[in-house]
Amino acid sequence: MDNNDNNKPRHGSVVATHPFYCITPVQLRFSDIDMLGHVNNSRYFELFDIAKNDYFTRVAGGNIVWQRPPVMIANINCDYLSQTTLNEPVEVLTQVDHIGDKSFVLIQQLVNSDTREVKCSCAATMVNFDVQARIPARVSDEWRQAIAAFEHRDME
Repeated sequence: MDNNDNNKPRHGSVVATHPFYCITPVQLRFSDIDMLGHVNNSRYFELFDIAKNDYFTRVAGGNIVWQRPPVMIANINCDYLSQTTLNEPVEVLTQVDHIGDKSFVLIQQLVNSDTREVKCSCAATMVNFDVQARIPARVSDEWRQAIAAFEHRDME
């Protein structure tokens, strides 16, 4: 970790490096709750998936063709920071941290909408995928530009 990392918001091992422009309210369901009365750890991934869909739809201007997904998850890491209960108002914050040649890292946080407490944070490496060739492919300039415009920053 370099000295610049000390100033970035850190929640567990996930570092949010920029403002979040995608905020997705999510509704907790009775089936999300485990015997201890809080959200089951496996359910967080479903909430993050809802927000991924929202993020990509916004970046693409509503023009995502999900029958041919342009990206797939190659790695995902999640830090559970505080329990989340059924009646808490929550939302998922999503941003692209950086883009490589064939992949990018998506940062997500589930937060209490009222208190802004980060309940869970997640970093997912998303690989651009050529469906016909069935291999990773370079992230297109069009996709890079769309993400950069949505994130209000240079993604080079």
